[in-house]
Formats: sequence, C-alpha cells, structure tokens
Amino acid sequence: MEVISLERLRSSPFDSRHRNRWSILQIVNMGTLISTLDVGIVNVTLPTMSEQFGVSLSQIQWVATAYLLTMVALLPFMGKLSDRLDRRKIYSWGFLLFSVGSACIALSDGLVSILLSRILQGVGATMIMANSQAMVRQLFPDRERGRALGMNAVVISIGTMSGPALGGLMLEVVEWPWLFWINVPIGLCAFVLGLRWFPSTERGQDRSPFDFLGSFLLAAGTCLLMFAAEAGKENGFTTPILYLGAAGLVLFAALWFVQRKIAYGILDRELFGRRKIALGNASSFFINLAQTATLIPIAFYLQGPLGLSPWSVGLLLIVQPLLMGVAAPIAGWVRDRFGAWFPITAGSMLCAASMLFIAALPNVTVVGIALQLALFGIGVGLFHATNNAEIMSDAPDRKISLAGSLLAMVRYLGNIAGIGLATLLVGSMTLGDSLRGGADESMDLRMRMLFGICFLFCLGVAGMGKLRPKDKPATTEIGA
Repeated sequence: MEVISLERLRSSPFDSRHRNRWSILQIVNMGTLISTLDVGIVNVTLPTMSEQFGVSLSQIQWVATAYLLTMVALLPFMGKLSDRLDRRKIYSWGFLLFSVGSACIALSDGLVSILLSRILQGVGATMIMANSQAMVRQLFPDRERGRALGMNAVVISIGTMSGPALGGLMLEVVEWPWLFWINVPIGLCAFVLGLRWFPSTERGQDRSPFDFLGSFLLAAGTCLLMFAAEAGKENGFTTPILYLGAAGLVLFAALWFVQRKIAYGILDRELFGRRKIALGNASSFFINLAQTATLIPIAFYLQGPLGLSPWSVGLLLIVQPLLMGVAAPIAGWVRDRFGAWFPITAGSMLCAASMLFIAALPNVTVVGIALQLALFGIGVGLFHATNNAEIMSDAPDRKISLAGSLLAMVRYLGNIAGIGLATLLVGSMTLGDSLRGGADESMDLRMRMLFGICFLFCLGVAGMGKLRPKDKPATTEIGA
C-alpha cells in the first residue's frame, strides 16, 4: 500500500479552485513570455537608442544588462518573500509593475531615466519569474506537472529566442518605444486576471531572516563578470579588464564561503540538500551555458564566413526553438507516465551529440549548423521540461517560490556564463574581417574549441543522470 506524505496531500490541487488550471496556465505562460521576451527584444533597439540619445553602444548596453542584473540579484529574495506572503498577490502585482516600467521606458528622454525605468521593469519581471513555476506546482498534481511545465518551457524558449527577431520586425514599421508600449495592455490584463483567478495561498511557515549579504555578493559578482565580458568583447582582455573578472570570481568565492556559515542563505541548504534539486540546478546551468555560448558564434558565422543574408539566418535560427516546442510537451508526457530519467538523459545526450557537428566535422557548413540547431533543439526540449518538473516536484511546499526563483536565477547565470565563454574564445570575431577574407584557421580552431567544451559540459550533464533517483511521479489523486 502506497504511503502518501502529508506534504504531498497538501500539494494535491484538486479542489474547486483548480478545475480551470489549464486555462490559468495560459496566464502563467503570458507572464513568462513577456518577461523572457523583453530580455532579447531590447537588444535590437540599442543602436537606435544610442543614436537618439547621443551615447556610445557600450553605454547603452547597460539597458539590457540592468534588466538581467536586477533579476539575478532579486530572484532569491523575491522567491523567499513570496513563500512568506500570498504568492498570488506578489505574482499579480508583478504584472502591474512590469507594465508601469515598460511605460516609463517608452516615455524616457535620456539614458539615466531609461536605466531607472529598466530596473523598475526588472523588479516586476522578478516578481513574475519568481512565482511562475511555483504557480504551476500549486495548480497541478505531480502526474500532470511534466506536461504543464513542458508547455511553460516552450514559452521560455520562444520568449528568449524570438525576442531579437520580433523586435527587428517591429522596428521596420514602428518607432522603438512601441516595443515597450505593447507590454502595457498585456501586463494590465494579466494583473486583473491574476488577482481574479489565481488561487490564494496561506502565509508560509518559513520565518528565517533574509540573506542580504549573499544577495549583494551575488549581484556584485555577476555585475563585475558581465562588465568584464562586455568590455573584453569591445577592447580585448586587457589587464584592468582581467582584474575586474578576477574580482567577480573573488566575490563568488566569498558568496560560497558565507553560504557555508549560515543556514538561511540564498543558496538554501534544505533545497540544495535534495539530490533532485541540486543535480537539476547544476544540470540546468551547464545546458543553458552551452545553449547561449554556441548561439552567439553560430549567428555570426552564418552571416559572416558562410555569407547568408540576415533573413536566412533568422529563418535558420528558428529551427532550435521550433523543435524544442515540439519536444518539450512530449518530454513532459513521458515524465508524467514513466519517470524523468530517460528524457533528461536522452535530452542531454542529444545536446552533446549536436556539438560534434561543429567540433568534429572537417568544415563548418550550413548543413552542419542546421543539424546542430535541430538536434540541440530536440535535446534541450526533452531536458528542460523534465528537469524543471523534477525540481519543482521535489521542493517542499513552503519553499516552492524560492525553488522556482533559484531555478530561474540559475538559468540566467548560465546565460551570462555562456556569453562570457563565447566572448573569451571567439569574441574577437568581426563581421567585416570575415566578409573580406573568410574565417582564418585560428578562428576556426577557436570555434571548434568552444563547441568541444560545450560537448563536455552536456556530456557531463548526461553523466549526472546516473545519480538521479529513478522514481515515477505520484499518481494518487486526493479529492477535495
């Protein structure tokens, strides 16, 4: 006879509030879409903003960086706050704050006001991202959670990958402020529907202090590393820039030391003491690192050495999120029915194998890149949908917002690390040099080295699968 824990009984959402859970999921997906879409959509506006406000591209780049840093710094704090208070209110008010921040950006008349508005928008996005996967955990039983988070993983991929393409298309017909005005009605609609439809939560039992020192060390270390990566990309890795990067690493080492000394750190001991959560977050970091690090040089290589038009490059890059969108719901269904081990292991193995089309073939070709994008898209779809469901299902009920916020933070840290790795190895690529003479042997070697390193990362994630428990999701339903 199956023994059902009290925690599982409490987290079984079968009362009348959750009968429309698949409809409510679309509001959750709406929040995920606009908060992830805005990470990439702003990048295409930066040259226009730079010209309009008379600032350099290195200065205007902080419009994108400020948003990411705000989320990385506040995600653990907001997750813990949401577990203490009513998650529904924090999540819904996040939509309103995101809308207000978007409107302020559209109305800004200078760099300082844009940066402040972007930080405000980032706070709203943090309130959304800290709770989106926690809301799925709250709404869905374990036997449906894989499919629900599979759909959410599709939205994350679409928002992250389609931002630049959608932004470029809109700039063909409207001015750049409209890229932010469009968020306002969507956010306001989600705010009203969220307060009306989202289930309320009781105040959490976790009353431990907030880890302000850990949050500061995380934000400062990330800021220094991002600044070093961006400066190195433009000016080369000079001694001062290397010192900045080293200072960021020192702050991360200090963060690790501090977290060992306190029981209430942002890297929560209870959460990371659980094997599924610890392995899941480590795996997510390396998969996101590999995805970001390889997409940067691929986009360049297609347009530069291989001579494709920007329109052709855009169409080819759609292959990855498209196939991820196909694979993720299938992975969720497999996980809900048979368990998580196979889709996680198979997905990471496919991600690793995809790297060999660049790292091992004699020449970097359009066909090889297309195969890499396709295979990685299937692999990452299998991996993320299942891995996210496993992490959220294993989290204690009183800490599901914190678990979701840490998962989102790890994803962004993986993206930042991927940018840094790509910058370190192939950051000296220039489109003009490639168009004049093609990629030289040194650059080709560094390109292969980058994909070889990412191959090892993905292979390591597959190896972690042996350490994962091979249990199946709970199928017992508890009536209201």
